[in-house]
Amino acid sequence: MQFTPQQLTGGPKYGPKCRIGNWSEDLELEEIKLKDFLKKKEIGSLFVNSKQQQLEECLQQGELSEDPTGQMRFGHRFMLVNHQSEGFLCANPHDKVHKAEDSYALTCGSNPNPCVRNIFEVVRADENDGFDDDALHYGQNFRIKMMPFAGIKESVYVHSELVTNLAAAKFSRHQEVVVYPKPNGQTLWQALHPDTQVRFEMEGQEIKAGEPVVLRHVHTGSFLSSDKIPYHNIFGPESEVHCHPYFSTNKTQNLASEKKGDITGDYTLRRHGLANIWTFISQREINNNQQTE
Repeated sequence: MQFTPQQLTGGPKYGPKCRIGNWSEDLELEEIKLKDFLKKKEIGSLFVNSKQQQLEECLQQGELSEDPTGQMRFGHRFMLVNHQSEGFLCANPHDKVHKAEDSYALTCGSNPNPCVRNIFEVVRADENDGFDDDALHYGQNFRIKMMPFAGIKESVYVHSELVTNLAAAKFSRHQEVVVYPKPNGQTLWQALHPDTQVRFEMEGQEIKAGEPVVLRHVHTGSFLSSDKIPYHNIFGPESEVHCHPYFSTNKTQNLASEKKGDITGDYTLRRHGLANIWTFISQREINNNQQTE
């Protein structure tokens, strides 16, 4: 008995024009995807377009204040640079933090250009604080304010609170720092001299932009800090901002000095680490840097 080639290979074969299976469904899905893409492109809701729009809103150029004498004054607009992370304090309006009011995360970014997300304003906390001029002094209470931009609809203030199960820094789990819309007691700060040996002597002296300071949170007594802890967002890799006292672990002989009567228990003798040290940057410092370059 003889067999045909088709019988020997398992029966008849389908030709290239024969459509079997869910080919119609696949074509419909491809057409739906294309229509969805064209619609998103038309209304500007594509992820790449929305991200570009967010970056443009947050990176709009801003202006810093400039004082001929270099003094920090209330109402001045400035940037804050940290000595450890070498980044500039900035807010992210697209990174909300769950609190009673809409709050937003703070980080330290590498962008040295003044823009709406890294420009802050120093605000007087109490008109009857004993200082008659408009200059910022060591030990004086003040607030750090940010103007509305992008998704932030109202003025916000740098805010911190004690660590709880619901409030802690995202990675380090230290004291959380955000920008908050209400100027309450948890938005009060003090600028102190970074050298603890001369801190009492410098109390009440005027602060100049470009000089290193430490920023103490009045409500908790902790210090504004930033370490090289990666914090990735739409702006790229940045550093986390939190409150934590990065004191030196060296022995300071406090008890011996107290026994001699040289100091009292109010003195802080341990040196601050670089993570606690910040510098106010005004337009004057930027101009000086450009001239030196």
